[in-house]
Amino acid sequence: MPPNQRNEVVYTELATELTNDLVSILYEENYFGFMESALDYVTKMKIFTDQNINILPHHTAPEYFSKYQSGMKYIAYQANKRTTWYIFFKQSENRFLIYYITNNHFEGQYMR
Repeated sequence: MPPNQRNEVVYTELATELTNDLVSILYEENYFGFMESALDYVTKMKIFTDQNINILPHHTAPEYFSKYQSGMKYIAYQANKRTTWYIFFKQSENRFLIYYITNNHFEGQYMR
């Protein structure tokens, strides 16, 4: 990609709902004591995605995830020692459309 060409990362409605819901869940389930901390956690994941989606290895999404969108790829984000997030997307040139986000605790058994 030419140095002056930026990536465009866009989240579908579902992916946006998932990240918004995640903030609430993390706070309400006492993973974080402050809403701001839960928001920071999710924001860091999104910043990581935006900055690294074009340089990290892309893996083919397992068939299980085609119910969200067929033909997706994914990258992994290691949030901490216990939790890996999987960000599923499709790419067209420098544009990345995020369709779905899950983690190893929820749907990890479907990952390769």
